[in-house]
Amino acid sequence: MKKTKKILIILFSILSSLIVVALISAYFLFLHHYKGTNIVNEWSKTDEFNIESIATVEKQKDKDFVVLNLADVQMCDLEDIFHFSTIKSEIDYLVKTTKPNLITLTGDQTWSNENLISLKVLISWLDSYKIPYAPVFGNHDYGNQKDSAVASQNFCCDLYEKGKYSLFKRGPSNLGALGNYVFNIVEDGKIFKTIYMLDSGYEDKITDQQIEWFNWNADGIKSANNGEYSQGMVFFHKPLPEYATAYRHYSWDMSDAEAIGEVYQNWSMSGSMQNGFFDAAKSKNVVDIVCGHQHGNNWTIKYQDVRLTFALKTGELGGYYSDETTYLNGATAFCLSEDSTQIQNIFVDEKQFHINGSHND
Repeated sequence: MKKTKKILIILFSILSSLIVVALISAYFLFLHHYKGTNIVNEWSKTDEFNIESIATVEKQKDKDFVVLNLADVQMCDLEDIFHFSTIKSEIDYLVKTTKPNLITLTGDQTWSNENLISLKVLISWLDSYKIPYAPVFGNHDYGNQKDSAVASQNFCCDLYEKGKYSLFKRGPSNLGALGNYVFNIVEDGKIFKTIYMLDSGYEDKITDQQIEWFNWNADGIKSANNGEYSQGMVFFHKPLPEYATAYRHYSWDMSDAEAIGEVYQNWSMSGSMQNGFFDAAKSKNVVDIVCGHQHGNNWTIKYQDVRLTFALKTGELGGYYSDETTYLNGATAFCLSEDSTQIQNIFVDEKQFHINGSHND
């Protein structure tokens, strides 16, 4: 009898310990809020520009440079933890297929409030490829309300900045958003392309401060580039109003809009509010603007000599185009050469990767 009682006490102790460990783990993984480092780094347009502060990625001489964009991966700790292998298999396939020199991510890498495990896992995957990668935030990356997620925007910045192959910088703290940064692709000591990464995430527009900061960087790089604006590419999450204008002009066969490849248009093009960023970008020799956000839209339309691209959604929760034959899931690749840019959508097979469901933005 005493032996049975002793065994019961031991079992109860073990069970109690497991419950305590489970509760503590649940708290720190799903309930505790990680605020991160709040760094005050204010920018002014009177600051002196220093080209040495701009990071660089090397392009091999006389070889094309491939940029692979992953859009709206939307990993969630609670809902997707059993789908992580599926998502990784898809990203592995996309990287193997395109052999990129750079990976960009146009926001919503995570979604909902449970984002801690997801982001750490995603960063570990990206580092494993040993390829430079550059993410921006989307409207879901730090919760259903701004900074309501387990990992706040500042904590997400901390994680991204620690990534071994990450180019991410949180940037100035007074632009109305974090995660604004610039880097150059350089070939044989000369600037080949300038890449601008902007946060259009939760606030529905590129802010006036971001536009001023963009202009300051572009002008500074021009001064260091023999007085010429380098060709630029801009990546952010939500589409500019000009996306809707470009689509209308394309539909009306107007001369200032030309489709490059197939046009899949399922959803509205709502996104950032009008603020003049498109005109600013065009004036600084930006030739490509790339966004995500609208999972049912996938196209490139050249509008007023700027290619506007809805990048193909990556990861779980893909869906069919309205023709019920085209599966809108995969990634968008940009093959950059001296004379041209080729844009290719790499579609994946939902059955091969066991992708589930669908929802918009």
